[in-house]
Amino acid sequence: MLPQTYHNILQIVISAVFALFWVGCDSAQPAVYEIPKEERSATTTIQTEQTISPPAASSTNMPILPGMQEVADSAPELSYQASDDWEEFEPSGIRKGNFTINSESGTAEVTILTFPGDVGGALANINRWRNQIGLNPATSEDIGKFSTPCEIAGHKGLYVRLEGETQNILGAILPVHNNTWFFKMLGDKPVVLDNEEAMKQFLDSVQFTDHAH
Repeated sequence: MLPQTYHNILQIVISAVFALFWVGCDSAQPAVYEIPKEERSATTTIQTEQTISPPAASSTNMPILPGMQEVADSAPELSYQASDDWEEFEPSGIRKGNFTINSESGTAEVTILTFPGDVGGALANINRWRNQIGLNPATSEDIGKFSTPCEIAGHKGLYVRLEGETQNILGAILPVHNNTWFFKMLGDKPVVLDNEEAMKQFLDSVQFTDHAH
């Protein structure tokens, strides 16, 4: 038998070890972080060749939900002819196409994305674009004022033209089977206006390399 004093000390040590064990278990629980959605508008700074970098995927202004990356990865590749004035970067994240336009009038970017389903429908996506350039939400009755039917790679879509106070958006929304493709130019008003014909020619040149599409 241990003397009572040693017995008491042993109990204290054991209790301390268990206490440390449980604290360690509590501290080892995984932490959950919520990443805030980034708002983005095209910058008006003229970039030099040394400072130009690929646009970030977060500039889509759309939260990347589970499954979206997989859809982007499995989507067919595209072929297209872009203006020589557009600088192309490698596809990144959920983007299937990345371009920047820099001129004395400002800057713009052109992006290509695809998402599963209709992503809320044409009106919801147009209103998301309108919000990006400071315009109020539109109603279904307003859609004809800033959009027209179009055809891209043999599929019927919607060509959208939005004018904000300092920035414009030119875009196309294209349902293809179970996905929706978005082609968008966002940037300083004079740059976007100067590149509208180039944007239309770009959309006319788009082809899906997957014959299923």
